[in-house]
Order: sequence, then structure tokens, then C-alpha cells
Amino acid sequence: MSRITSALLALGLVALLAPAGAAAAPVTVPVGTFDTPMYVASPPRDTSRLFVVERSGVIRVVRDGTPLATPVLDISSQVNVEGERGLLSMAFPPDYETSGLFYVYLAAEPVGQLQVREYHRSATNPDRADPTGRIVWRLDHPGETNHNGGTIAFGPDGMLWIATGDGGGGNDVHHNAQDTTRQLGKLLRIDPLPGNAGGYTVPADNPYGSAVWAAGLRNPFRFSFDRGSGDLVIGDVGESAQEEIDYVRAPGLARAANFGWPCTEGLIAGPGACTPGQPYVEPVFDLSHPQWTALTGGVVVRDPGLPSLVGRYIYADYYDGVTRSLRLTLPRATEDRSAGLPTVNNLVAFGEDACGHVYLVSNDGTVDRVQDGAIGPCVLRPTPGITAPPLPPPPARPLIPDRSSPRVRIGLARHGRVGRHATPRITLTANETCRVTVTARVARVKLKRVRTPLRAGRRTILRLRPNRKGVKRIHTALRRHRRLTLIVSVTARDAAGNTGHVQRRLKVRRG
Repeated sequence: MSRITSALLALGLVALLAPAGAAAAPVTVPVGTFDTPMYVASPPRDTSRLFVVERSGVIRVVRDGTPLATPVLDISSQVNVEGERGLLSMAFPPDYETSGLFYVYLAAEPVGQLQVREYHRSATNPDRADPTGRIVWRLDHPGETNHNGGTIAFGPDGMLWIATGDGGGGNDVHHNAQDTTRQLGKLLRIDPLPGNAGGYTVPADNPYGSAVWAAGLRNPFRFSFDRGSGDLVIGDVGESAQEEIDYVRAPGLARAANFGWPCTEGLIAGPGACTPGQPYVEPVFDLSHPQWTALTGGVVVRDPGLPSLVGRYIYADYYDGVTRSLRLTLPRATEDRSAGLPTVNNLVAFGEDACGHVYLVSNDGTVDRVQDGAIGPCVLRPTPGITAPPLPPPPARPLIPDRSSPRVRIGLARHGRVGRHATPRITLTANETCRVTVTARVARVKLKRVRTPLRAGRRTILRLRPNRKGVKRIHTALRRHRRLTLIVSVTARDAAGNTGHVQRRLKVRRG
């Protein structure tokens, strides 16, 4: 690297890290109107283009401030948009100028499988992409349409980072977030080029020998890397009590961290029955319901043209659209306050372009740029060159059950028939004497929780009862469909304190 280049990068980093100046009054300036936009991003060092991701599966480009009519990419026939699904984000690698590659994160047809796909810029038109892509990474997300995560981003290490939700439903019913052999409810880190995992390469310093980098997340819909410091900030959407913001300074970047869900929710106990004493990473900020309902994580502002916000993390509640800002410090964030911006309904993402200018994305259809008077100067993003630290020691107890844990087999009684009281009957058989907690749902109706002892090798029949309203809903569903899916989750604990989890999907019918 030449001395001139080094000096320019150093000056850029100083500008990125510069403290805020005198208070100002930032405003939002419309960029364009789109069809349910979900995310914006720009290629590194491309100061002309802003790419807008639409939920339906279309990516559009705004070039020199003008939205172009022809999309960059249209894969709408391949995208599932049920519930919270859709085309959710995109990312450009550091070498985009030469490679022409970019990546998208979506829930694919027909059943909502989570995918990262690689596409290539057209050789003849930089505002278009070749329509044939390559699936880099895929993960089944059966049964539920929510908690898909939603963001991919290239970190300061040059790797592609992916945040996945816990698989949907409520209270981590599928027991994914704490199981490091599963990729749901996790922060993943991969090299997207083909290698030892087929469509991608697992970096040698990943802690579990897989794509998994950190565990214990519920629905980290939006996360970002501070373009100035390389720090990682995650906005994790809460269940029914707390929303949380997680912050990890570079160069650690949360390797083998456990953010606690469902053992914790924000700074309080969560709904999961978990092993006491686990070293959970506490959030630097949490927000209580009902004042907050769905956190939209944001970015650390590094645009020197926004003196009242520079160096501060901005975020919002999706539903009330009020943007707030705080200063990220450990162990707790400080100086939380309004960002002084107009309300933006259904604020689904914050984004940055190659210059560090900040954007607000509403899936009502608008994309707005934040500026203070004239648009701020362009500060290109340097590469901090962060490397990962040594692996931490293993936790005192495993995050997942070992072979000494009790195992329970689940079956159906009465040939899966549901009688007039809409009460499915199941059979449970354990390999050792234990106590079990059984939760279940059918036709989106939660059945009453059952706690009971099981004797080793003896089959036990349980009735799973709905409430009165649930009886009507189940019978209505049975009249519409010949069969319904009953999802049963069982947690077993033996006398030694070992726990085991199992879940089955069973088909039931009218009795």
C-alpha cells in the first residue's frame, strides 16, 4: 500500500470516528417510492448507486438520485411472502468492483426455506444482474412463517455474516436457539465462496466447526457493523416482555457468545427452563413492553454531515416509527434520546450507502435519506482489518443435552382421531423415569400445558385440551381440512437433573 493511500485511509477513519459537533436539526429527504421496500445497500466505493430491496423479490437501483424503471433483478416467482417472509436484504463483498458478485437473503418458494443466493452483475450493464443465481447456503424453516431473521452483511473480516431467527412460533417452541448443532436462532459466519460445506466455506476459526458463530437469539431482524470501528450491533426482537440491543466490540465480535434467549429476554428471565449459571452476554439496552413492541435495529451514524447524530446508534420501534439514538458503551448504553426525525410508519430498516449517508426504509413504500441541510460529504469506508481472538474455554455444561439425558418417544393414541371436545390424545414412552412438560398446538391453537411423571419403559396416554374458544377453532379447521398438524414439544428431566427435548409433528383427524 502506498503512503498516499495509507494517508487517505487514515483521514477517512478519523472522519468516521469524529465526535458529534454542535446540535443540529436533521431532516428526511425522499429518495423514491417502491413496492414494500425492506432494505437498502450500496456497493463499496460506488458513490452513484443505491440498491433497494423489495419484499416481493425485486431489487431496484437509484442512480445519481433517480430510481430506474428496470429492476436490477426480479426473482419474485421464487420468493415466499407469507407472514414475515420475503426477500429481506442484500450484501456486497469488498471486492465487488472486480468480482461483480452480490448476495441476497430470502425465504424461498414453496415452503419458505431460508436461502442466501449469489448473483453476478451483468457484463454489459452495471445496473442489471444476470438472472441465474447460485444457492450458497440454505436452511429449512418448516411450519412457521415468522422469525426468519433478515439481514446479511460482510463484516470487517471479509466474511459473510447471517442472522437467523429461532424458527418461529412462541417462546422458542422448537428449542433451536440454545442448540449449537442447529443454525436457527444463531449468528452465522461463512466464506460464501464454494468449499468445505458445499456451497460455502466454513472459516477455520469458527468455534463449532460449522457456520454457527454465536447462539441464543430470538429474531435478530436487523444487525449492522459500525463502519468506523467494526463493532457489531444486533437488534433482537423480543417475545412479550422486552426488546434488546446487543453490542460487541471488535475484534471479539461475539465468537461462541450466548445471547441468552430463551433463558433470558432482555435483562430479565426468559420463558425457557435453562441451566443456571450460563455466561450469557447481556444486552447493553433493553426496552419494555407495552411501550415497545417490535425493535428495528439500526446503524451507528458516521456521516460527518449529521453532527447531532454522528457516533450514535439509531434505532426505532417498527410500529410507532419514532427514531431514537443512543451512545453504545459497556456494560450499558447511555444518552438514549429522540433523534429529532419525523415519524416514519412501518420503519423496517436503516441503511447506509457507500459514502455513509443514512437512509430510513418504510415498507409502506418510502425510502428517505437523512441529512442536515445539504447532503454530507462522502467518506468511503476503510477496512479495519480485524482478526478473531483465541477461542474461549468451553462452558462448564453443554448447551445441548448429552447422551445421559432422558429420551422420550411421542406417538398418537386412538389412531389420531380428535373427538367432540377437540382433545387430541398422545402417547409418551421414556427410556428412564423422569418428569416431563408437554406443550402442543394445532390449527394455531395452543393446548394446555401438561406436567406429569413417566416411568421407564411404560407407555402413558395424555389428553391435550384446548380452551373453549380453541375447541371451536379446531372443529372449524377440521371441517375445512381432512387432517391437521399437531405439533408436540416435550421437555424431560431425570432425577440427576439431566434434561432432554424432543418435538414431533403428527397428523390428527376428526373422530
